[in-house]
Amino acid sequence: MNGKKIVPLEDRLPQLKKERKQKANRRFALYASIFFLLILLVVYFQSPLSKVQQITVDGEQLISSDKIIQASGISRQTHIWDIRPDQAQKHIEQLPTVQAVSVHPQFPNHVLIRIKEFDRKAYLYKNGGYYPILQNGTMLKKLPDGKLPVDAPVLFGFTDKGALKTVAEGLAKIPQQVIHTISDIHYISKPHGGEDLILYMNDGNRVLASTVTFQKNIELYPEIAAGLQKNGSKGTIHLSIGSYFVPDRASKNVKDSGN
Repeated sequence: MNGKKIVPLEDRLPQLKKERKQKANRRFALYASIFFLLILLVVYFQSPLSKVQQITVDGEQLISSDKIIQASGISRQTHIWDIRPDQAQKHIEQLPTVQAVSVHPQFPNHVLIRIKEFDRKAYLYKNGGYYPILQNGTMLKKLPDGKLPVDAPVLFGFTDKGALKTVAEGLAKIPQQVIHTISDIHYISKPHGGEDLILYMNDGNRVLASTVTFQKNIELYPEIAAGLQKNGSKGTIHLSIGSYFVPDRASKNVKDSGN
């Protein structure tokens, strides 16, 4: 004998019955919970509670939230479980001001739409008014009468949509400190030697450039302007093929008289 106390089977039966009953009760509670959860889900999916009750748009400035919601194809008649975020995003991305978008259905009946819009990079002067131009070349509605462009160059003579798009995309890649040095950009429909842009700078100089290469070459301007400022020269800087400076006659005369 190993000294262990032997409990008769008849003494253990009540305890075994109690344990089995507790296990059965727990199993029943689990199955009942699952059953009622499934019932609630069926009721939710089939009831108006599963329809979208609120749509929030975050990040819009250039276009109204109503137009974004309309483009998404989501309405208060849409069931939350029937929303296809990828499909809604593709529809919203067709809007000309939208650069990126994400759609987030949120239980039980809320939808969050986050958008990133293209930045405004210039203003086009046309028919006596100023039209904001986005970095993808999209032209927005004319500014209200009396409101003037701020913090961006003004574009003149851009009847060629391709040139307008190229310049807008180029401005999006130029550092902001360089953008602030540009006052106006004029498009020449009949270029000479490939130079089809005249940039009037805020310091009084002019830059002749090409729509194809101006984005890369204009970044040289601050260094060139700093050198010209030391000797007080003003004039035209050619930045299409190579770079060279042609002084204005007035500034040349001032320099010669100083000598």
